[in-house]
Amino acid sequence: METCKLVDLHFHSVHSDGSETVSSIIEEAERRGVCALALTDHNNGNGVSEFVAGCQKQGIEYLEGVEIYGSFAEHEWSWDYQFCGPVPDLTILGRELDWGVFRAYQKMLVKYWANYWIPETLKKIEGAGLRVPKLNKDQIWDQVKDFGTPSVFHDVPKNPENWPALIELVQSFDSAVTEEEIRQKPVRWANRHLYAIGKPAYVLRAPQEWTIESAVQLAEDMEGALFIAHPGGEYGNWSERHLEFAVEQGVHGIEVYQYFHSPDQIKRFKSFALRHDLLVSGGSDYHGTNGKPTLGCWNKEESQTPWEVFKQLQEMLPW
Repeated sequence: METCKLVDLHFHSVHSDGSETVSSIIEEAERRGVCALALTDHNNGNGVSEFVAGCQKQGIEYLEGVEIYGSFAEHEWSWDYQFCGPVPDLTILGRELDWGVFRAYQKMLVKYWANYWIPETLKKIEGAGLRVPKLNKDQIWDQVKDFGTPSVFHDVPKNPENWPALIELVQSFDSAVTEEEIRQKPVRWANRHLYAIGKPAYVLRAPQEWTIESAVQLAEDMEGALFIAHPGGEYGNWSERHLEFAVEQGVHGIEVYQYFHSPDQIKRFKSFALRHDLLVSGGSDYHGTNGKPTLGCWNKEESQTPWEVFKQLQEMLPW
């Protein structure tokens, strides 16, 4: 591994919202010279067995991982739309995670999604003037069983019948956006001006009671460590207050390196990790070949995760 340059400890497959299979991601890793990986699908470890077997077969170093949520919604400052929002992304990394323990989190999340998140969001979408389908219990279950973003939230803005109402809504927040732009990418604009914090159909995607402290305990019970995910760039935009609060809650590490993190942000997060004695991680948040982030950030040297970061985690995990 002396010649290894690329590490990616945060990316997604078809088992959540990624477009690529686990096997095709491992092929991409070989092609790009990525020599250490951690699959972090949203809220599930369905691809982990295949991932581990594939890495072992190809001689790629790896950690196990998953991306989850944690809430600080009870604090007024967490509702500031300029920052990461009251239920941010977090990742759990470990050498061999206990996935049996993880099922309790999944059961909690599915129950909340089925009984509250989906019905309440659809009610708010309808209140904003868009048409929504009437889903029975089986159809709602079908929306939550894979733990990805419920497809109905994308289907509603994609429906041309909803475009007039969506256009009116988007332009009420941003008059510079054209009708054609909204028709070309309705989900993108719905995410910005329908589902976003402070907008008509925003609903917490995890219970307020599922705190970052709860997520820390879950990570420890799984024999892993909890990391703040992509705190800068175009994703999280965590303020110093958010970061300090996460440390108070017991978070173990922070994702310093990320495709959209600027050099100044990387420097800031590295300094923060050193100041608070946090583990350091990094990844691309690769979702497939159609997205902008590249596996291992192969085309963006300043965002690449150093090999030493992976080796330190490999030595120090479990926490």
